[in-house]
Amino acid sequence: MSAEEMEQCFDSIESVQDFMRILAETILEAKKDLDRDHQAAIKDADDRRAKAIELALFKLKVLGGHIHKSRRALNDLRTIRRLILNERQVVEQVAAGQPF
Repeated sequence: MSAEEMEQCFDSIESVQDFMRILAETILEAKKDLDRDHQAAIKDADDRRAKAIELALFKLKVLGGHIHKSRRALNDLRTIRRLILNERQVVEQVAAGQPF
């Protein structure tokens, strides 16, 4: 991916929110895979591998917490942007059928 394409992916709060949603989904999928691998390691009595997977699960949990907080911050920023630009007022006026 070129630098220009990368910039376009993150040119708005909404595009970053989409990225964060995909990242959160990927984290959940990775946790499911690691849980399955952890059970297999325990079954095979592979303690070293089981401990490594436990560490990876912990790190994913920490990352998931950061993603959750970041998504909330992005929602706050979007709300603040709407307040600054009076976007919310325009949306409410359109919904009420009032002229701008």
